[in-house]
Amino acid sequence: MSPLQKDPAKADAIVRSAIHIFARDGLDRGKIADIAIEAGIGKGTVYEYFRSKEEIFHAIVETIMGDMTEASEKLYSMDLSPRDKLRTFMRMNIELVFEMDDAMLIITEIWAQGARAIKQGEHAKSGLYIGYERMKELLVNILKAGVMAREFREMNYDGVATLGLAFIDGFVWQFMLSPDKEAFDRALHEGLQSFMAGIEA
Repeated sequence: MSPLQKDPAKADAIVRSAIHIFARDGLDRGKIADIAIEAGIGKGTVYEYFRSKEEIFHAIVETIMGDMTEASEKLYSMDLSPRDKLRTFMRMNIELVFEMDDAMLIITEIWAQGARAIKQGEHAKSGLYIGYERMKELLVNILKAGVMAREFREMNYDGVATLGLAFIDGFVWQFMLSPDKEAFDRALHEGLQSFMAGIEA
């Protein structure tokens, strides 16, 4: 759901503040009043933009997935070889974990809400599903370009793109459980080497 037609900058400030509050207190205990304080506005102003805490949460999902897809689309438009584009795509989306900071603490709620919406057949309402479909589309396009350029072997594009997204998610989840940056960097280097070796021509 989108916020009511008001100032986009203020709507974004509310969403970014909500990420911090929900990360700190959890979705159930996070309060609209605390979001308002974090954003430096009145509680009533929050309700002028969003009707409920659930609507704010939907906006958070759209914001996070929007940030990821926007960065990926910018990369996709760059003049890079398919091999370099794929490697950078994978590394960039994995390393977003360090930039997302507080947002990572509500990732489980985002996955749970997204999976619930998809299970109930409400794909169009799931920002997670829409974002992932776009990410997979970009990956498939990079893979196809790589095969055309003879950098990658022939493959099942959908399967390898799905594996690529799972690779990204797996590294993010592993880091959340064991935030050792040096170990993470070593594992990421080896993981990317192995992934690329599996598809290169």
